[in-house]
Parts: sequence; structure tokens; C-alpha cells
Amino acid sequence: MFLSSHGMSSATGDSRGHKSVSEGVRVEHGVGGPSPSRAVIEAVAGAAGVEPVNLADEAGIVLYDYVDLDALDTLVGSRPGSDIDVSLSVAGYEVTVDATAVVAERAR
Repeated sequence: MFLSSHGMSSATGDSRGHKSVSEGVRVEHGVGGPSPSRAVIEAVAGAAGVEPVNLADEAGIVLYDYVDLDALDTLVGSRPGSDIDVSLSVAGYEVTVDATAVVAERAR
């Protein structure tokens, strides 16, 4: 996991509140929304085409194998409004977490 500066693309929404970003999925987190770790789960599941509850069973992705979700919440949640960007690879998906949203897209 590393920190970097990274811009976000324009987005369009779907019925679950997830936004499609250049073949990826964007999920906002924070005040009134899910935690950063929950947003990662929702974004990766959306990019994989499964419901979040089925991520492990249907897509074979167990996020704790890739990132400590509690540590991610502490790192990102302790810096509201900051320029933090966390990037990681999860089972063939590139995931970027910033202070307000998560974007997951298939690795190229």
C-alpha cells in the first residue's frame, strides 16, 4: 500500500448509489455514508459484478487477504478533508481510496 496524488474522472450513477468511472466503480464514503473500508468492499464488488455480501463466495475475493480494513479506516478516517490517496491492488483490481471516495477498476 502506498500514498500518492491521483485525480478522479467524471462519473455517472446507478440505482445503488455507485458511480461508474471509466469502466470502474466509484463509491463515496464519510459523513452520512459508509466507512472507507465498506466503500472498498462495495466498489470492488461492483467492479466484479457481484453483491458485496457475495464478494468472497462468487468472486473469490477476501479483502482481508489484501488490506487491513480497520487500519484503512483509521488512516483515511483520521484525515477528513485531506489530500490523502491510498492505492492498492486487489485480485486483479486497482483500488484508489481518497478522503471522500473509493474507485475500483479492473487492472490493465
